[in-house]
Amino acid sequence: MEVHVAARPADYRPAIDHTRFLAVPEAGPDDRIDVGVLFVGAGPAGLAGAIRMAQLLETAPHVKERLGDVPVAVIEKGKYPGAHLVSGAVVNPVAFRTLFPDLPDSALPFRCPVPREALYLLTERGAIRSPLMPPTMRNDGNQVASLSEVARWLGARAEGLGVTLLAENAATEALVLDGAVRGVVTGDKGRGRDGTPQANFEPGVEVRAAATVIAEGSAGHLASALKHHFGLAGRNPQVYALGVKEVWDVARPLDRVIHTMGWPLRWGKAAAEFGGSFIYPLGGRQVSLGL
Repeated sequence: MEVHVAARPADYRPAIDHTRFLAVPEAGPDDRIDVGVLFVGAGPAGLAGAIRMAQLLETAPHVKERLGDVPVAVIEKGKYPGAHLVSGAVVNPVAFRTLFPDLPDSALPFRCPVPREALYLLTERGAIRSPLMPPTMRNDGNQVASLSEVARWLGARAEGLGVTLLAENAATEALVLDGAVRGVVTGDKGRGRDGTPQANFEPGVEVRAAATVIAEGSAGHLASALKHHFGLAGRNPQVYALGVKEVWDVARPLDRVIHTMGWPLRWGKAAAEFGGSFIYPLGGRQVSLGL
């Protein structure tokens, strides 16, 4: 069945009042949580940043003392770091080696080295393997990993350095005062599906910070609101794409990293469709797929 789309979703973006995600600090000292440096989001980026900050503070005890009882904290909406991460990833290990110079590669949170790789152009009836691999897609020396496992591993490392993890807390608003971000407000807990408070209701709380790092992932609502509020949009706007990612158990191990382009996406300027897919071996009979 062939489907023709006459309109692009990008031309009909919903009207969003970004000010609804901003708030002015109001809570007194007894009704808020005070931290030094707050990282919003316990993904690989947020956790790596928190780990590096904790490492630097170990060499500057006077700065650490000024940041209070909780010098570094990470707020995460999931039950634990990695709870909302499904994707596999091909990782250049250089950042891990820099962050953990005393650890051998065998101790890092990777499934396996990239064994081989292939790029295919898909058609409706088959696939054509590319004889060349574009430089940006060459992964010799890189590692295949589960992002969920990477985040859990980084979370444990962060806690070992004294970072406070505030799990199961969604940052719903950014606190802004006098032209600076002062922290976030967490979402209410214990509301029913219709929004009414239940017996276990807990109101959200202000988390104040001397510095706030937004690491909530692509197209995050706080990052978007702050970008509009402070006029941070650049000349090259971010481009986003929808994706579906799954982990499969398969009949036999995959012996290569696979990327594809082409079908079912349509060619030509009229369609303006771009994208592709990946299949990564996770070791044994497990693979990670992304479309």
